[in-house]
Amino acid sequence: LNHYLLEAKRQNIALELLESERKYVINLSLILKIKATLQGPDVKRSTKERSFFPNSLRHLVQQHVDLLHALQERVLSWPRQGILGDIFLKLTNDENNFLDYYVAYLRDLPECISLIHVVILKEVEEEIKSDLYILFFHIVQRIPEYLIHLQNVLKFTEQEHPDYYLLLVCVQRLRVFISHYSLLFQCNEDLLIQKR
Repeated sequence: LNHYLLEAKRQNIALELLESERKYVINLSLILKIKATLQGPDVKRSTKERSFFPNSLRHLVQQHVDLLHALQERVLSWPRQGILGDIFLKLTNDENNFLDYYVAYLRDLPECISLIHVVILKEVEEEIKSDLYILFFHIVQRIPEYLIHLQNVLKFTEQEHPDYYLLLVCVQRLRVFISHYSLLFQCNEDLLIQKR
């Protein structure tokens, strides 16, 4: 019985992860919508314009759309011994640029925030600005959120389970990544909280 409860629990966490990825992709596309609005024909400062938004954004959107599809395929046809670890193993692999795009994002963000703070203030309602800050904040927090999700799955995964070792490696990789860039994470969080 215990075994089946664990599997059910894992499936629920997998569904939660899928749902949070869906919302995240919607948030990312909202940023692109705002970006398109700000780059409308009325705005002539097109060179300056681009640096309002971290360059890595469009790469991130593509990566997350792919991830969402992979998760949907996997989670909605969840087999008896569902596996998630391999998806995140591939994502966090050195050959993949996924985490590099996040580093680039975290590095570009402070400058974008100060530009937005100075320039957009005059042109767009405050509301759009605070929306943007909230959306930017979601991106800063996404990798730590994956860590929490995967730790939750791991908690309900037996050691004999084929997913156990994969999850263990992913959790380890994300932990290393977050601690390695902890200052960047912290600096951006502080900045966004302060601006909001």
